[in-house]
Amino acid sequence: MTATRVDWSWRSPRVWLVPAAALLGAVVLMASGANERVFLVLNQLAARTGDALWANITILGDTTVALALGLVLARRRPDLLWAVVPVAALATVWTRIFKPVLDVLRPPAVLGSDTIHVIGPAYHYHAFPSGHATTAFALAALCVLGFRLRGWSLVPIAIATLVGLSRCAVGVHWPLDVLGGAFGGWLAAALGLRASAQVPLGLRPAAQWVISAALAGCAAALMFRYSTDYPQALWFERAIGAACLAAFAATFIPKRGRRAPRG
Repeated sequence: MTATRVDWSWRSPRVWLVPAAALLGAVVLMASGANERVFLVLNQLAARTGDALWANITILGDTTVALALGLVLARRRPDLLWAVVPVAALATVWTRIFKPVLDVLRPPAVLGSDTIHVIGPAYHYHAFPSGHATTAFALAALCVLGFRLRGWSLVPIAIATLVGLSRCAVGVHWPLDVLGGAFGGWLAAALGLRASAQVPLGLRPAAQWVISAALAGCAAALMFRYSTDYPQALWFERAIGAACLAAFAATFIPKRGRRAPRG
């Protein structure tokens, strides 16, 4: 068993561009004192575009949803399936350390849930960093760095950005929280990919099956029992779970061999 190949270096712009942009945005917001103003603009804009839209976007940053999406890698990209484990662990550490230590109050606690537009639960505590933004950008980085995307990198980054903006839209995170999630989530994925390549224990068949079973459990939960706290997105949750399980099941369908040419 050998280490998996990592086709990018720490000097690559693909590794640092998103975290650098997030850090720069955070510095600008703090220096200008515009964190609250930007939040209100985004939140009021969302109030005019419909709750269902933002509820469906924001669940893409839910941990269970993201893990279910990882099932698509099973039996197709064993190296990236194994990378999901350290990436998820590092992203969790990023949020679990700073949320209780900093204990930043969320918008409903500061501005009042009656003065802003809140979709779903009106959380009050542990704002920084945004867990949904961390998850979304970790997943985006896993795609960009793991699949070595170039021009197509804009697609996962754009989706992750929408998920981050949705946390302001639903009224439970400040823009600084989102930028903190983008910074930590992206670097968690970069470190997780490197760690999985250097320690390829998860490439063993038994480990692959355990990881696949865990992710399949997440997909099944989306279909039957799990709740993301956004009832407007219930059918989208179920569709994601069903699609991920179907994609996994498709890997067991034998492929038809090509006919040998005559003569």
